[in-house]
Amino acid sequence: MARVNTTNLTPQELRNLLYDSLRDYSEKVAYISGNNPYEFSINNKQYFIFIHNVHDSGIGRDNSDECRIQVNRTDNFIAAKNTGKPVLFFGYFADLNIFTAWNPRLLTERINQRQIVSVYSRFSTLKKAKVQGVAVYKDTNDQIIPSFRPEYLGLYLENFDDFHRYEENILLNLITESDKKKEVEEGNIGSVNLEGHDFVVTHTRLRRDPLFRGKVLDAYNYRCAICGIQLELVEAAHIVPHSKTEGTDEISNGVCLCSLHHNAYDNGLIYIAEDLSININKEKISYLEKIKKDGGYRKFVELQLDNKIQLPSSHIYYPSVENIKLANTIRGVIEQ
Repeated sequence: MARVNTTNLTPQELRNLLYDSLRDYSEKVAYISGNNPYEFSINNKQYFIFIHNVHDSGIGRDNSDECRIQVNRTDNFIAAKNTGKPVLFFGYFADLNIFTAWNPRLLTERINQRQIVSVYSRFSTLKKAKVQGVAVYKDTNDQIIPSFRPEYLGLYLENFDDFHRYEENILLNLITESDKKKEVEEGNIGSVNLEGHDFVVTHTRLRRDPLFRGKVLDAYNYRCAICGIQLELVEAAHIVPHSKTEGTDEISNGVCLCSLHHNAYDNGLIYIAEDLSININKEKISYLEKIKKDGGYRKFVELQLDNKIQLPSSHIYYPSVENIKLANTIRGVIEQ
């Protein structure tokens, strides 16, 4: 069988992908630690996530539609399993920007018995998920193996057992109801009842403190600390996200940014280093290039007008270096 040429993301790029995908579901997300598995928290719950690039099934397999990942019984796996927290397994196919998930309970049992485990799905299922949001492949043992777009990664984490229990039509209804709640609800932990079963749907959008906004904007003279723009386009950005305990509303945990740079900062596209310099997150750009979401990059880079952020006139309002350091860790940024 001819090999399928696929785009592979590096481990750092995969971690960026996980962070971005989870933040699309909820603002209450943080990278904690680890290197495959990665430990993330979302909506105050912790998960270990193994993720690998999806490939074709390789030599000796004659189904050109078949795709797979391989998972090893490593020390990292054993340590994650022993914490008692959920350990989840994903494949990512960059050419379609699609996740595939395997039943974590069944796969954990198999890994306990073997050093290397191969698990399979179908490229046609991934293509179907690209179109409709989620799709299901059933293997010869009737195991349900879902594939889905990145915006549903958080929904999967909160309902991972159910994603491997229900048929495709139920999961399609679930993502439809989740999309509706995302549009109309803020900060509510709720549920969606389908077929008599409650699914968890938590699109956390944290409320902003208007006093924090005013204090930060005033300290920076209503200018973006990166590009210097005013024009009533500026916002107060938290350095340490306010979803974290350390994410206080002190001015030293804030920086005035225009709406473009605020989003870029929150998404880890740019970061502020400990020396207060402004940096492009090259690992983030690399993976955006691979999934064909890097349009406008050159124009965006041109907006970085200064090497360092423009500071408030009073040093008592300067950003806390400790906050900057912690924020970069939370966002999974590696200083370059």
